[in-house]
Amino acid sequence: MVCDGFEPGFHAATFTHIHHDHIDMFGTCMHYYPVYTSKITADLLSALMEDTYSHRTQFHAVDYGSSQDVVFGERTDSLTLLKPGHPLDSSQVLLRTHDDLKLLYSGDASSQAVPPKCDVLAIGSMRGDFYLAKADRDRMERKLVEAVLENLASQTPVCVHAHRTKLMRIMRLLSEHGEMPTDVQLLSHRSDMRVAEIYKKHGYVTRDLVDLRSYEGDEVTTREHPWVEFTASMDQTPRERKGRVSRIVVSGTYGNAVMEQDGREIWTASEPAEFADVLEYVEAAGPRAVITDGSAQHGKALADAIKTSLGIEARHMPG
Repeated sequence: MVCDGFEPGFHAATFTHIHHDHIDMFGTCMHYYPVYTSKITADLLSALMEDTYSHRTQFHAVDYGSSQDVVFGERTDSLTLLKPGHPLDSSQVLLRTHDDLKLLYSGDASSQAVPPKCDVLAIGSMRGDFYLAKADRDRMERKLVEAVLENLASQTPVCVHAHRTKLMRIMRLLSEHGEMPTDVQLLSHRSDMRVAEIYKKHGYVTRDLVDLRSYEGDEVTTREHPWVEFTASMDQTPRERKGRVSRIVVSGTYGNAVMEQDGREIWTASEPAEFADVLEYVEAAGPRAVITDGSAQHGKALADAIKTSLGIEARHMPG
């Protein structure tokens, strides 16, 4: 089984969440073999791609915690998707093979994730930079909200850039914040609005969003009163290029609990699990062997640390 990608010669695939680097091969996989996701991920994929996939016999949306037989020839493996805690729609993937080998793929597991026991664990390596200070997520989010409120108080509109799952969290933070002015409207693109509706369905409280490309969106962005725009793109918007708005970028980098500011541009860090959390996750899973993502920046460092700190055989692949 392939996780979050495409590789010829396999007989099934699973996608753990909707980060673009995880789903960019989704369409290709649908042409070649059965594809499995959680029901929440299926809803979000439908929202993003405007296709329910209900007519696709190769697409399977499964409940968290339920086992699904994956048949290939005379062999039958058992697939279980488990909640990892981050982001809302993500999954840990547990595959029990026909010969009773338990394989676990972490997805983008958070520090709250509780892994099942496994024989072999495959884990990403974006979190392997243990040379940087541990980020304080609550502090970073407070600073981000403060930056938005300060700009709005000075009548300056704000554009927030982040990956979609992080973007949804920031929408929620601002929507629930007691000091957020009630007359400040939140704008986004239609695709992100559809994603926000799925998040609302699953308990995320967000204010109503205005479509940036609608008549109402044009009215909001051309008047004097400030607004907040949300986008999953990191590219500058036309309004940013004209210097009309403050730009806040929540990057995929993490570690240093700092916020940098240059004029109207602010950068802050995102927060997957920290390095110490990854070691705790690996130890809790109790694998005989670990594979780290060798294509990522810290794949080798993470594999070396797992061997040194936990005494578990680990290698980065590809090497």
